[in-house]
Amino acid sequence: MGRSKLLTHDDFYDNVLLNELENERMRSFVYIHPRIYDFAIRFLYFDGLKIVKKLIGGGKTVFEAGCGYGRMQKYLDPSCVYSGIDLNEKFVEFGRKKNRNIKIGNVLDRKQYRKSDVILLADILHHLTIKDIKKLLTISVHNAREKIVIIEPVFVDIGSKKNVFSRAVAKFMVFMDSDGFNEIEKWMSRDEYNDLFKSLKESNNIKEMKITHYRNHDFVEMFV
Repeated sequence: MGRSKLLTHDDFYDNVLLNELENERMRSFVYIHPRIYDFAIRFLYFDGLKIVKKLIGGGKTVFEAGCGYGRMQKYLDPSCVYSGIDLNEKFVEFGRKKNRNIKIGNVLDRKQYRKSDVILLADILHHLTIKDIKKLLTISVHNAREKIVIIEPVFVDIGSKKNVFSRAVAKFMVFMDSDGFNEIEKWMSRDEYNDLFKSLKESNNIKEMKITHYRNHDFVEMFV
């Protein structure tokens, strides 16, 4: 085995510190602390997430990819067994202190998934490229025993238009929703979301798909 190279002061600055600073520059203040993020989500959803309990049902094992601090657990039936992964160390640490079964992990690494009845993808697709979305769905299908539940904010449609106002709104939404790990390339229109869901259904041999539009969000059930 080769000996690991020790980082000099300059190496640390160039390779580690600058990367951390770059991430912090790209990260919205919303993602600085889970309590700030929770407040923002409550403002966007109001009581819209209550529908999740009905969609998933009771007695299910639920694995959430991109779980943050595990906020979705409180919207599940108490009989469900919840787990998840996320790259945000602060969020994962915060969630673990609340006894949530979550850990640091990359949603695009299939080895970090847990085979479950339901794979939950909440507010994550718009953070990824189309290529990564397709990979995420392939991994999710492989690990879901019953279905995949996708939650996406379709009110971002306003940022997909070409006029000056929409472009300004789009930039503001990117500023507010940059998580420090992914770069939001574009905001999708309602038609683009519908086309994306249909494409994912066809390419992954999904048996059935149901879309529930509620409180400016799409709740998509894909039965495997």
